[in-house]
Parts: sequence; C-alpha cells; structure tokens
Amino acid sequence: MKKEKRRFWMYISPWILGFLVFTAGPMLASLYLSFTNYDILTPSSWVGFENYTTIFSNDHFWNSLGNTFYYTIIGVPLHVILGLVVSFLLLKNIPGIMVFRTAFYLPSIFGGVAILLLWNYMLAPGYNGQNVGLINAVLSMFGIEGPGWSSEEGWAKIAVIFVKLWGVGGTILIFLPALASVPKELLEASEIDGASPWRRFISVILPAISPAVLFVGTMEIINTLKMFIEPMIIPGLDTAWTDTVMIYLYQNAFEYFRMGYASALAWVMFIIILIVTIINLQASKKWVHYDSE
Repeated sequence: MKKEKRRFWMYISPWILGFLVFTAGPMLASLYLSFTNYDILTPSSWVGFENYTTIFSNDHFWNSLGNTFYYTIIGVPLHVILGLVVSFLLLKNIPGIMVFRTAFYLPSIFGGVAILLLWNYMLAPGYNGQNVGLINAVLSMFGIEGPGWSSEEGWAKIAVIFVKLWGVGGTILIFLPALASVPKELLEASEIDGASPWRRFISVILPAISPAVLFVGTMEIINTLKMFIEPMIIPGLDTAWTDTVMIYLYQNAFEYFRMGYASALAWVMFIIILIVTIINLQASKKWVHYDSE
C-alpha cells in the first residue's frame, strides 16, 4: 500500500509542481498586489482596499462591465442556438456530409488575430463609398445599404458578437454526438403519438441533450465574460462602445503599469465569473436531466 502511495505522489508531482508554480503562486501574488500600489519600477506599497473602492467608483469599469454582460446576455444564447441548428442540419445522413462537418469545424481551429483582422476588413463600413468591406459590398449588390459596423454604436457590439460566432464549430462538435445519442425509440413513440417536430424537440430531444447544452452554455458564459481578443481587434469607432473588462484590465496593467489596480480588477472579475457560474449551475437543476434520473 505504501509503495502504491509513493508511486501515486511520484506520478502526480509534476502536475502539483506546475500548479503551484504557474497557477496557485501567481494567483496568491496577484491577491497580495491587489492591496498595493505597484508599478513594476518601484517597490509596492500597501494601500488596503483603495484599489477596490476605486474600481467601483470608476465609470470606465462600469461601462466595460456593461459591455461584457451585453456580449454574454446576447451572444451566448445566439452561440448555443446556432450550434444546435447547424448540428441538426449536419446530423442528416446524406452523401458528402463529412465534408460539411469538417468545413463547419475548421473555423474553430483557424482563429486568432489573423482571422480577426480579416473580419475587420470584411466589416469595414467604408467612407463616402470608398474602402467598403466585403460584407457591405455584397449587401449593396442586392440594393441593401450595409450598416456602419464599427462606426455606429448600435452596430459595434453586434459586429463583435457576429465575429465571435465564427468559432461555433467547437460547439457543433459537442452537440453532434449528443443529438446522435437521443434514443430513437423515444422519437418514434412521440411521432406515433402525433407530436409535432417542435413538441418532439421540447419534450424528447432537449431533455436528452440538456447536459451538453449546460456544458456548452457554461463554458461560453465563462469565455465571454473574460473576452478580450475580439473587441481588441475589432473595436468600435469609440472604444468605449466595445471595450470589455479584460481590455480595461490590460490597459491598466500593460499601458499604465498600474499592476496593483489591474490585479484588483482580475479578482473582481474572478468573483463575478464565480457567482455567475454558481447561479447558472444552481438554475440548471430545474431543467437538466441525466440518464441516471
């Protein structure tokens, strides 16, 4: 028994060491720095809760937090719904379906700054009919005047959400096996009973795939609350329209070198994400169904 314990700790020790050095250590250091005034160049000085009180009295923080929740409340349901719709279409057993499944998944791999810059060019609203992006140019071919994606406050956030849907392929990869595992006998029985397609979806399919929906929704909520790269690469004409808390944190840490204040921001967002996740998981008990239940 002792030999097995020694082997266990020997095998797990690399992970424990990595966790302490690269995760727990930096987290504890940032917690301490959040109570200090630290700019990298000079020694830190203890200021107590001053950074936290400054955060909650700063209009820039509340504006960026509002943008962040806007992306979450609007973008997450759209991401889940789009993933479900496309997954239903890709579930069809038709010739060449594997090609379509691969095509829809590839965008989630080819992401990053380069793709976002390409989207930035495609969404360019143009000026006086010049330098119009591809999307507005295509719309104009059908007599539709494209919106000023980045030049109008109402459209700037929508552009960010629209671009974020580019990575829906990862969600499809989760929904496809979940949909394929729905018991066929239940679907057949509901069809015999005269249930409409919508009723079959609500009463049979959705309960069966509810754990997958919960997982996708939870991960997408967390990822959206800490979203950074999309609004950074595709900002509005006024960055206040699109900035998230993560961008505000980045600016304070690496542009103004207010590391103590940025650390406090990080912990505030950690607590917000934790609270939202707990609420989501508690609410899921009313609609998520597992096979063992």
